[in-house]
Amino acid sequence: MMISNREKSVLKLLSERLHSFLTIHDIAQTLGISSRTVHREMKGVEQTLNDFHLTLSRVPKLGLRIEGSPEDIDAFVQSLNEQHTIDLSDEERKVIILYNLIQSRDPVKLYSLANEIGSSTHTLNKIIEQLEDDLVTYELSIERKRGEGLILEGDEANKRQLLAKIMLEKLDSDSVYSVVEDHFVYHTLNEKHLQGIVDIDRLFNVERLLMDELGTLPYTLTEASYLTLTIHIVLAIERIKQDGHVEIEPDILNELMPTDEFLVSERLTSVLSNIYDLTFNHSEIAFITMHLRGARRRHESTYDNSEIHEQHVNALIDYVENQGFEFKDTEALFKGLNLHLEPAINRLEANIETYNPLTEMIETYDKDLFKAVSTGLKIVFSEYHFPKSEVAYIALHFGGMLKEKHRRSLHVLVVCSSGIGTSRILSNRLKQHFSEITQTTEVSVSHLKSIDLSNYDGMISTVAVDTKYPHITVNPLLPESDAENVKYFLNLQPGIVNERYNTVSEQPLSYKDYDHTVSFIEDSLSLIQNMVIEEKKVTQLERYLAQTLSKHQVIEDEGPFIERLNQRIALQGFALTDYPIAIPHLSDELIKKPQLIITQLTKPLTLKTVDQQAQQVNWLVSMFIPKNSEQGQLMSEVSSLITEHLDDIDQLLNDRVLIENTLKSFFLNKLKQKLMKTE
Repeated sequence: MMISNREKSVLKLLSERLHSFLTIHDIAQTLGISSRTVHREMKGVEQTLNDFHLTLSRVPKLGLRIEGSPEDIDAFVQSLNEQHTIDLSDEERKVIILYNLIQSRDPVKLYSLANEIGSSTHTLNKIIEQLEDDLVTYELSIERKRGEGLILEGDEANKRQLLAKIMLEKLDSDSVYSVVEDHFVYHTLNEKHLQGIVDIDRLFNVERLLMDELGTLPYTLTEASYLTLTIHIVLAIERIKQDGHVEIEPDILNELMPTDEFLVSERLTSVLSNIYDLTFNHSEIAFITMHLRGARRRHESTYDNSEIHEQHVNALIDYVENQGFEFKDTEALFKGLNLHLEPAINRLEANIETYNPLTEMIETYDKDLFKAVSTGLKIVFSEYHFPKSEVAYIALHFGGMLKEKHRRSLHVLVVCSSGIGTSRILSNRLKQHFSEITQTTEVSVSHLKSIDLSNYDGMISTVAVDTKYPHITVNPLLPESDAENVKYFLNLQPGIVNERYNTVSEQPLSYKDYDHTVSFIEDSLSLIQNMVIEEKKVTQLERYLAQTLSKHQVIEDEGPFIERLNQRIALQGFALTDYPIAIPHLSDELIKKPQLIITQLTKPLTLKTVDQQAQQVNWLVSMFIPKNSEQGQLMSEVSSLITEHLDDIDQLLNDRVLIENTLKSFFLNKLKQKLMKTE
């Protein structure tokens, strides 16, 4: 069976409560989704249960429960635990459809393609319709042969271009690659489907060989260009193995052969030929050369542009300035454009359209600037047609040099599963990256529906949220690609901060607030004084935390706590990607009082990261608070402190005094606000 991640989560909850009922509301709250979304999943849930001779019992006012024989239930639970989920986006499905059509020389049956992407033939036909615009751009078409199936018609080079373009869209949107010291790190959940399209080991091998050969060029490439070139070369290897070759016109070939890039491509393909036992003809080498000449480059450059080219760049800047835009450093703008436009023109001449993940955001937010740049390019470089992706890249250069008219002050809502831990880490990263973000509020997914979202300038989440309110989902450590997306997302928001953020009025504390304030003091002091710091061997995280919390009278029953913690882990892991630390955290009614536990592991423990990848950790910083507890903010200070010291985490966590003083300082400031009742 093939099921979605969300359907598996619903089934897992039901299978863990075989002797009790769960309401739709209970499921929605636990998974952090809406009740309507749960209702939509029920049809698939019941069908899956039917496959195991089980039924979904519905009892009014009680809820839902799985019914069936013990044997059938055991078989179902075992299968569910072993089940790999499939949650393909339309873009992923497009990649798989195109790959199958490109791979096959014969027509492909509709039902075969539908099965490959895990959908009905009706859904398949809708996705194929969505592909038509892309196909026209690349002079390709899908022909339907009655009784035989579908076949992709068009030039081999165009087929590769289109497949690479959609693959890059998928790779970027799913963060399949991150760049660490110029090398791509693979971390995807859809490994089965990506490996069907491109061999991961081959991708890494080609990438390493490519970097070795490019050292002789007088310029270096951006990380994105490394990825793009690698994808194109790997696709070329796949196609040559199946006797699919590109054809380059003789005059273009003759023009490319004397270039440095052609020599690099020759050396590279010579090595690849020996490794993969195939032959690259001159057209294939020229095809790689065109991509290399069109690759985007880093800031440094040792080559000179022609005087005519420089005149064109100056003319473009003059045109955009005449449209009412002012730039703070036109010399730096000229250098950036001068460096960018040569490979851009090479791409246009080779009919290569580069992928730009920010095109839509730039066109929407910088609408006037985008239009000015687009018109300027048509006038100054009239012999070329710049597609939107290229215009967006060039508009980025202009946008980065615009004089600031005013400094925005933003209040951002930051969402994670529990409202503590990862949300505070993300808040801290956001403030470090963007001076405009002067205030953040951290909340859990389950609290979203009770919040007036109009009070915020944007919502940024570490997990998927089921809301129509504009938001963006990012990794809590905010890698460079996510930071760039946040930059444009925030600019889409209304944005001018309300006066409520700039004015402070003080009111004395009233007698009715006495109990509430005293309770806050007692809980905060208890948290600081009862902090647990220990060195321990841990083999099972859930059992260790349950036993420790039970020992300190934080929870009453270990079983329900372990169940709730496992549900939390299923939504999002606790380990921080690329760092030897995990931050287990939970806010729940099962927790009777706040508890902070810092554990140095005597033996590394393998846990899931926030994006569900396995990683070894040496430290646990575990934070648990009752539902709706004010100590969530106190715990968040620990997360903030950790974020600031990720590179020297061993030194920090061995310093109990520093951690205690951080908590005490925050507590005193918070208490002062309460006593003055600052609003």
